[in-house]
Amino acid sequence: MNGLLRNRLFLGFAFLLLLCTGLALLLDERGEALGSSLSRGAGGWLAARKYLEAKGTRVALLDAPLDSSAGEGVLVTTFPWQQGASVEAAEDLENHLRRGGDLVLGYSGIGWNPGEKIAMERLGMPLEEVRQMTLNPLRWRAVAREEWSLRPEGQARGAAPVRVWAPRWAPEVPKRAETLFRSLQGRPLIVLLRRYKGRILLLPADALANARLGEPGNAGLLETLRVRLGERWTFDEYHHGLTGTIGVETASFGRALDLILLHLAVLYLVALWTLSRRFGPAWSEPPTVTGSAGAFLLGLGALHHRLGHHAQAALRLLERVRELDRDLDLPADLDRRAAAAGPRELVALAREVARRRSRRSNPTQPTDIERETAA
Repeated sequence: MNGLLRNRLFLGFAFLLLLCTGLALLLDERGEALGSSLSRGAGGWLAARKYLEAKGTRVALLDAPLDSSAGEGVLVTTFPWQQGASVEAAEDLENHLRRGGDLVLGYSGIGWNPGEKIAMERLGMPLEEVRQMTLNPLRWRAVAREEWSLRPEGQARGAAPVRVWAPRWAPEVPKRAETLFRSLQGRPLIVLLRRYKGRILLLPADALANARLGEPGNAGLLETLRVRLGERWTFDEYHHGLTGTIGVETASFGRALDLILLHLAVLYLVALWTLSRRFGPAWSEPPTVTGSAGAFLLGLGALHHRLGHHAQAALRLLERVRELDRDLDLPADLDRRAAAAGPRELVALAREVARRRSRRSNPTQPTDIERETAA
């Protein structure tokens, strides 16, 4: 029964884990796409795109993988990416710079996104931890909600500070980069550097988020970028989930993949259900035989009686009595009787030895002959 209960608990835990995973995926699909110029959430860039359009900037949305047909101008890509995390995507960013285009790169500051890690490694700016979280539950919320005011530097000197959530991870900035804003700890967080024929503007994605453009420094940063980088901007929405027309082959492949995953989930549940069932009829462990010393000795005696060890027992009895009581008179006739003893002879011999020991300790007790004479 314990094994059956354990299997049922295991099945329930696995089902709960599968349900939580499905809910997490569902909520992730419906959640806010951080850094997307289509997102109206606090972390989206919709307000930044609308501002540029209102200023007369030519704005386009990229709904396909970046390739050589993308042309020049400013390409804006912000992390975390929701899809397309590959080395080829990072190479496409480099190719855009080789063609003379500029790249606005908004890093997330959280550091767990695979696409962000790959792209930053490819561009020679690997992510490194700049702030550690605390395990103290009383301080965790305050540390997680910490904000930084980035002070201007270089050509941006005199501008208002830029407010951002304090990042945990930030790219390693090359020494030749032009620093525009630093943290209070002195780390460059918004920089401009030349790469190939183009330029990279590196900044926290939160700096131009919808919820931040109400700050004077953040709004001023967006206007500065519009002036310095030009009037042609393309927002990378492909890596945030926006895709163009899907071909028949792609749709068929997607349906086939969904069916395969569905079959795997069904097989997984059937396997768990099978393992939770009992194999064969129920049985219980045999009870452990316990008892007193008397019961043990009776069982031991029955075993020796069944094996016919009466003569050996009689000889061993005489041997032990002589060892324990060296002054006791045991005639040699007893040894002869012991060598040929059977069940009755063994009992008679034991009684004889007991009487001799009792008479020795109590001399007034009558002997067997005296009892027979008296009778």
